[in-house]
Amino acid sequence: MRRVFWLLGFMIVMSGMPLNGEEPPDSFSVSLHHTGEGMRYWYEAKDGFMKITGVPYDQLSCKGCHVAGCQTCHLKQTKEGAFYSTKKASSTTTCLKCHSREKATISLDTLNQCGDVHRNSFLTCIDCHSHQEIHGNGTQHKSMRAPGAMTASCTNCHTQTSVEFTAIPDSPSHDIHMDELECNACHVQNTMACYNCHFGELARTKSKPKSFTTKVKDFLLLVKYNGKITSGTLQTLVGKNNEPFICYVPYYTHSITKEARKCEECHGTKAATLLSAGKEFKPAVFKDGRLEFYNGVIPLVPDLLKWPFLEKKNGKWVEFTPSQPPLIQLAVYAEPFSQEELDALVEPQVYEE
Repeated sequence: MRRVFWLLGFMIVMSGMPLNGEEPPDSFSVSLHHTGEGMRYWYEAKDGFMKITGVPYDQLSCKGCHVAGCQTCHLKQTKEGAFYSTKKASSTTTCLKCHSREKATISLDTLNQCGDVHRNSFLTCIDCHSHQEIHGNGTQHKSMRAPGAMTASCTNCHTQTSVEFTAIPDSPSHDIHMDELECNACHVQNTMACYNCHFGELARTKSKPKSFTTKVKDFLLLVKYNGKITSGTLQTLVGKNNEPFICYVPYYTHSITKEARKCEECHGTKAATLLSAGKEFKPAVFKDGRLEFYNGVIPLVPDLLKWPFLEKKNGKWVEFTPSQPPLIQLAVYAEPFSQEELDALVEPQVYEE
């Protein structure tokens, strides 16, 4: 078996695949895993965070997170030497070395004893994410949400006639929402976000963990993508001179429940009522040295959501009032709720079997 692995490694090298980070060939060389094009594209967009920092993406440490070549995921070091392993590349542990937000999601879900239904069933990343997503398909997509970039979908496994996997049941909520909501709008528990990344602190400390205030997973942000309501996340950032920035994106936090959210968790809530009336809503408050977040569903109305911004003084985070309105970006094709959709959320609804 060991000789087989060595032979595989030799074949990979001979085919031009790199061992030391050289330019990978074929589809992988233009894949999002290798290029990081999604991050660069939105960061350098006209309404992106580079407008505040003035630092091109290629000069950021972020670019170092992306996969240089096959060895990043496939190369396994042992006492007997190094060899290429498909098993290692397929391991969730390998994925989580770079996908830190998912690692944080698992940690917080474990702490709160509310794990993902797929993870509880011992599924791994590779069970849903295809070879094409990981290695690319030969097209240089500008974002993971660009058409054709992603193949993972709930309905790849779950349909109304599924036998091997849980079938989609007939229910009033499915009849009403199936054409307007993605599955994760109701089945994602809450949004994973790293809140208040301070570019000045990052430059000063050279440490990502020390440059943001907290990891939060208390609320569910709903955005629209491709005309349908789906789960999302946000990033609040602060420039070195305390310039505020907010980025909203569609995002699939991997905290899925078998039972969907109840009607009253979205309809007739404080957030829905205020936002539908055109009033500001504060999803978080800074109190006694810590942030307290709204526990509930928040529909995206960018101009009315008022997030607090913090800076670090004498080693402690403190709230400050920005001298200018935050630059707001709807990235990764995120769309806000329409007034009609907000009005539909105002009336209380109760789910009936």
